[in-house]
Amino acid sequence: MKHRTSPSRRTRIPFLVSDVPAVFAAILLASAGAVPAADAAKPLSVSTDRAAGLLRVSYGGQPLLVYAHAPGQFKPYVKELYTLRGDNVLLDAPADHLHHHGLMYAVTVNGVNFWEEATNPGYQRSARPPEAAVTIRPDGSPQAVIHHRLFWVARTNAALANPEPAALLVEQRTLMVSVQAAAEEVALHWRSEFSVGPGTSRAVLSGSDYHGLGIRFPRSWDRVARHTNSAGAAYPTQGRHDVLEARWGAVAATLAGRPQTLAVFAHPGHAGPSKFFSMLDPFAYLSATQGLESKTLEYTAGSPWRLDYLVTVYPALRTPETIEAGYRAWLKQR
Repeated sequence: MKHRTSPSRRTRIPFLVSDVPAVFAAILLASAGAVPAADAAKPLSVSTDRAAGLLRVSYGGQPLLVYAHAPGQFKPYVKELYTLRGDNVLLDAPADHLHHHGLMYAVTVNGVNFWEEATNPGYQRSARPPEAAVTIRPDGSPQAVIHHRLFWVARTNAALANPEPAALLVEQRTLMVSVQAAAEEVALHWRSEFSVGPGTSRAVLSGSDYHGLGIRFPRSWDRVARHTNSAGAAYPTQGRHDVLEARWGAVAATLAGRPQTLAVFAHPGHAGPSKFFSMLDPFAYLSATQGLESKTLEYTAGSPWRLDYLVTVYPALRTPETIEAGYRAWLKQR
């Protein structure tokens, strides 16, 4: 894993719908004794700082997520992600690995490395700034939805005014952020729909065993966090460099008396196996991957594909049984 660095007038993005259904859902939950109505009825809001290239999602005025998308970046990514108690579980651009950007997605395409940002790196260029709004889920709760269209290009084409003709991949990224107050859950559904770009006739995806959806955790998690997985498999290197095939992977830590858990669910419809790279020493890391270090994936024009991941965070320690139940409930909703 090698180096690089990451990259402020604020405008409001209007809601597409009101929060009335969410309030009604909160009253129902409160009447069942699940959660106080005032807590569940907190509004979700989305704002953007165009000068800094930041998009923020808040819940009752409390930060939930910050999405970074400044034009000079190598890639857009989730810079901050918070539990409902206000703990940010991500670390952006630490000195040891400047290219570790909170929660990000990158692989190698046709030999162009979009992960490390070092030698002739690739760029995920925005077609336009991301669009966002608050909508209502089928269960009546609000969710913030971010849409972002990206062109994956080689370094030699990164400065083009219109990078689309040179794109190796075209990505339609959708991030859906929701809160289940009764479960103290913040959920981020990351969906990326890909197609081969106009700049090539085929796309060959490859990479190291950590290339995929990567998550860098705060320094306080290093060497002390605990990894678990759906297979119940052991971590043979004791956290130095493990790769396991599983449906989900999770990391938990209790810091200054504040427990936190992050879990990543991988949809079984992905091409290639669902694998998880994990590390605790010298730093805490988790990547959801497709095993590209073992077998490349090849696509041709007209053959789109999709990735679906659900990232959940809690201000509590979650058992494997609870996480598995959440994974199965997510699949039923798909």
